[in-house]
Amino acid sequence: NLVTGITVNSFVSISLKPAYISWSLDKTASSYKKFKNLKFFNIYILSTKQIEVSNYFSSKNEVLKNSPKVKNLLKYNLAELNCKTIKKINIGDHLFFVAKVLKFKLKKEEKPLIYFASKYKKLS
Repeated sequence: NLVTGITVNSFVSISLKPAYISWSLDKTASSYKKFKNLKFFNIYILSTKQIEVSNYFSSKNEVLKNSPKVKNLLKYNLAELNCKTIKKINIGDHLFFVAKVLKFKLKKEEKPLIYFASKYKKLS
């Protein structure tokens, strides 16, 4: 009954039609063993209401499914992408993931969480 997650600083859109994205994971990260064989995963674009979620998953990887953090993640995210890994490439000290976006949900009522220069920022 655990949810496993990580906070990543970015992911990249590779193609729009069909939709493909990429992201990378440091091979020395504590979460590497849990994520290196990922086949299906979700990406959540966090909102300004989710700083606590971002901080939690940047240092820990697992939380109970029915915890307040998971409820916050599902309720307040700005967008959700359901993805399938189609390719993994070892590049230097990182594992590079290429994934197809199977489904995309956008919630326009929230504002994006921005992290820049080691601080959370707001859009002005």
